[in-house]
Amino acid sequence: MVDERSRARSQPSSRRTSTATRRPVAEPPPLGSLSLAWRGLALRIVEAGYRLGVGTGSALMLLAGGFVPVTRRWLRDEIDGWPGVVRALGGVTFTSVTRNPDADLGPMLARVDASPLFSAVEEVARKLGVKAPSQIRVTYLPCCGVVAWENSRALILGLPLLRVLTLAELRAVLAHELAHLARGDATRAARSVRFVEGLGRAVEQAEGTAHGPLYLWARICLRAASRLIGPVACGQEARADRFSASIAGGGVAASALVKVALVQPLFREVLDSYDPTLPETPNLYAFFRAFWFRLPPEIHSSIRLQLLADGQVSNDPAHPPLADRLAWLQRYPDSVIAPGDNVPATTLIGDLEIIEELLHNRLFGSTFLEPSVFHQAGR
Repeated sequence: MVDERSRARSQPSSRRTSTATRRPVAEPPPLGSLSLAWRGLALRIVEAGYRLGVGTGSALMLLAGGFVPVTRRWLRDEIDGWPGVVRALGGVTFTSVTRNPDADLGPMLARVDASPLFSAVEEVARKLGVKAPSQIRVTYLPCCGVVAWENSRALILGLPLLRVLTLAELRAVLAHELAHLARGDATRAARSVRFVEGLGRAVEQAEGTAHGPLYLWARICLRAASRLIGPVACGQEARADRFSASIAGGGVAASALVKVALVQPLFREVLDSYDPTLPETPNLYAFFRAFWFRLPPEIHSSIRLQLLADGQVSNDPAHPPLADRLAWLQRYPDSVIAPGDNVPATTLIGDLEIIEELLHNRLFGSTFLEPSVFHQAGR
C-alpha cells in the first residue's frame, strides 16, 4: 500500500495552463491519415530501439568496468536480476505488461455478482458493433479502461467511480471504453501508451539517483516517444468521445468526463489522509463515500470550475486536455434521459459493500501493485 499511495501522491498536478492563454481548440487529426500511421510505426521503432540500447549499453558498460559496482551490489544482496543490473549501471527499468491481472487490475466480477452491469455492457457493445469483453474487473482507484492480453479482453471500472456516476453517465463511460476495443486501440496502440507512461514514470522516479549514458538514453527515448504519441492518442480519444456522445448524448458524456476528472484528485486526498491502523476506521471506500457525500454542493461546484479554468493539462501524452474534450463533446446534441437513468450506477452491482471490503483488504494487504491502469485526472 505504501507504493500505491506514494504513486497516487506523486502524480504531477502543477503543469497547468490557464484557459485565457490556451490556443483555440483544434480538431484532432484523422486516425486514417498517413502521418499518424508513420507515427505509430516510429513509436514501435523507438520502443524496440530503447530496449536494444539498454541491453547493448549495459553489456558494453559491464565489459568496460561496470561489473565492479554490480558486483558490490550483488554482494550486498541488492541485485534483483537483470533490472537490478541496469539500475546499478545508472539506467532505469520498468514493465509495461500486466503480470498478475488479479493483483494489478482488481478482481474479476462474476455475472451473478452484477448481472445488470453485464447487461448494460452488452447493450452498449451491440450498439457499437463490437464483441463485449470477456471480463469485467473492479479496480482499486477511480479509473476506467480496457486491457487486452493473449486471448482475453477486460473492461476495467474503478470502484470509486461507481459511487459518483449515474446510470446514464456510466453508459457514456462504457461507450468510450468499448469504442477503444471496437477500433483496436487496446492492443497495439495501448502497448505504445503503456510504454510511454511506464518509461516516463521510471525516469521521473529515478531522477537524482540514475545517471550516465543509460539514463540519458532513457530520457532521449522518452522525449521522442512523447512527441510521437500525442497526436495518435489525441485522435483515438476524440474518436472514443464521439462514440460516447453519440450513444449517451453530448451533455451526459461531458458530465461523466468532468466527474471522473473531479473524483481522481479527491480520491488522492482521501488516500493521503486515510490511516487503516486507527481503531473504528471504516474501510477505504466507505471512508471515501462519507467524504464525497458530505462535501457541500458549493465545494463540488468550486472544484468543477477550477478544473475547467485550469484546463487540467497534465504531462500525460495519452489524453488531450480536458477543456478541449469538453468542447468537442458539447457539439453533440443531448439525448433523452429516461427517469431511471438518473439513479446511481451502484444499482448495477448487487452487494457493493462486500466488494468494497474485498478491495480494501487486498489493497492494504498487498506489498506491490502494478500501476498499469491508473489514469490521470480527466481520463
